[in-house]
Amino acid sequence: MRYNVSQLLKSSIGTTRHYKLHEDINDLDPAVSPLSTLDGELTMIRTAESILVSSDLHTTAELSCSRCLDLFATPLRLSLEEEFKPTVDIITGTKIPLTEDDEPATRIDAHHVLDLTEIARQNLVLALPMYPVCRSKCKGLCPYCGQNWNEAPCDCSLEEIDPRLAVLKQLLED
Repeated sequence: MRYNVSQLLKSSIGTTRHYKLHEDINDLDPAVSPLSTLDGELTMIRTAESILVSSDLHTTAELSCSRCLDLFATPLRLSLEEEFKPTVDIITGTKIPLTEDDEPATRIDAHHVLDLTEIARQNLVLALPMYPVCRSKCKGLCPYCGQNWNEAPCDCSLEEIDPRLAVLKQLLED
């Protein structure tokens, strides 16, 4: 996901470039198991001091259900909007100093290459659901035997008694 933006940096403010993205992201992050490529469109706009990248990207990832632990596929959408600043002035070739607010992932390198890899990775991880669920009516696992209740019921007794009320149960048994 690397783009040479030297011509765009030489262009006037407001110049726009459009790119189609179709990237293999299998090695992007160990926390993500993609089932398809990252696809979408990128728009790069030359601003006074930088390049504004905006995009609408999509992919499909394999996740583990937080209730039943089964693996399932889910679509993910990423909306990126990030400003990338050059490290070298395109006209003079002088180095542009970093400020405190500049994140290294949003810098255009000395060869005028804009790398979207880290920003895409961060946004992909943020797009993952906090508690992924395979389906809305997932029944989960039995807390005693581990049986997947979506597949079959178990024979466990689910009668839990609050320990503070256990004494009252003994009165009923007598």
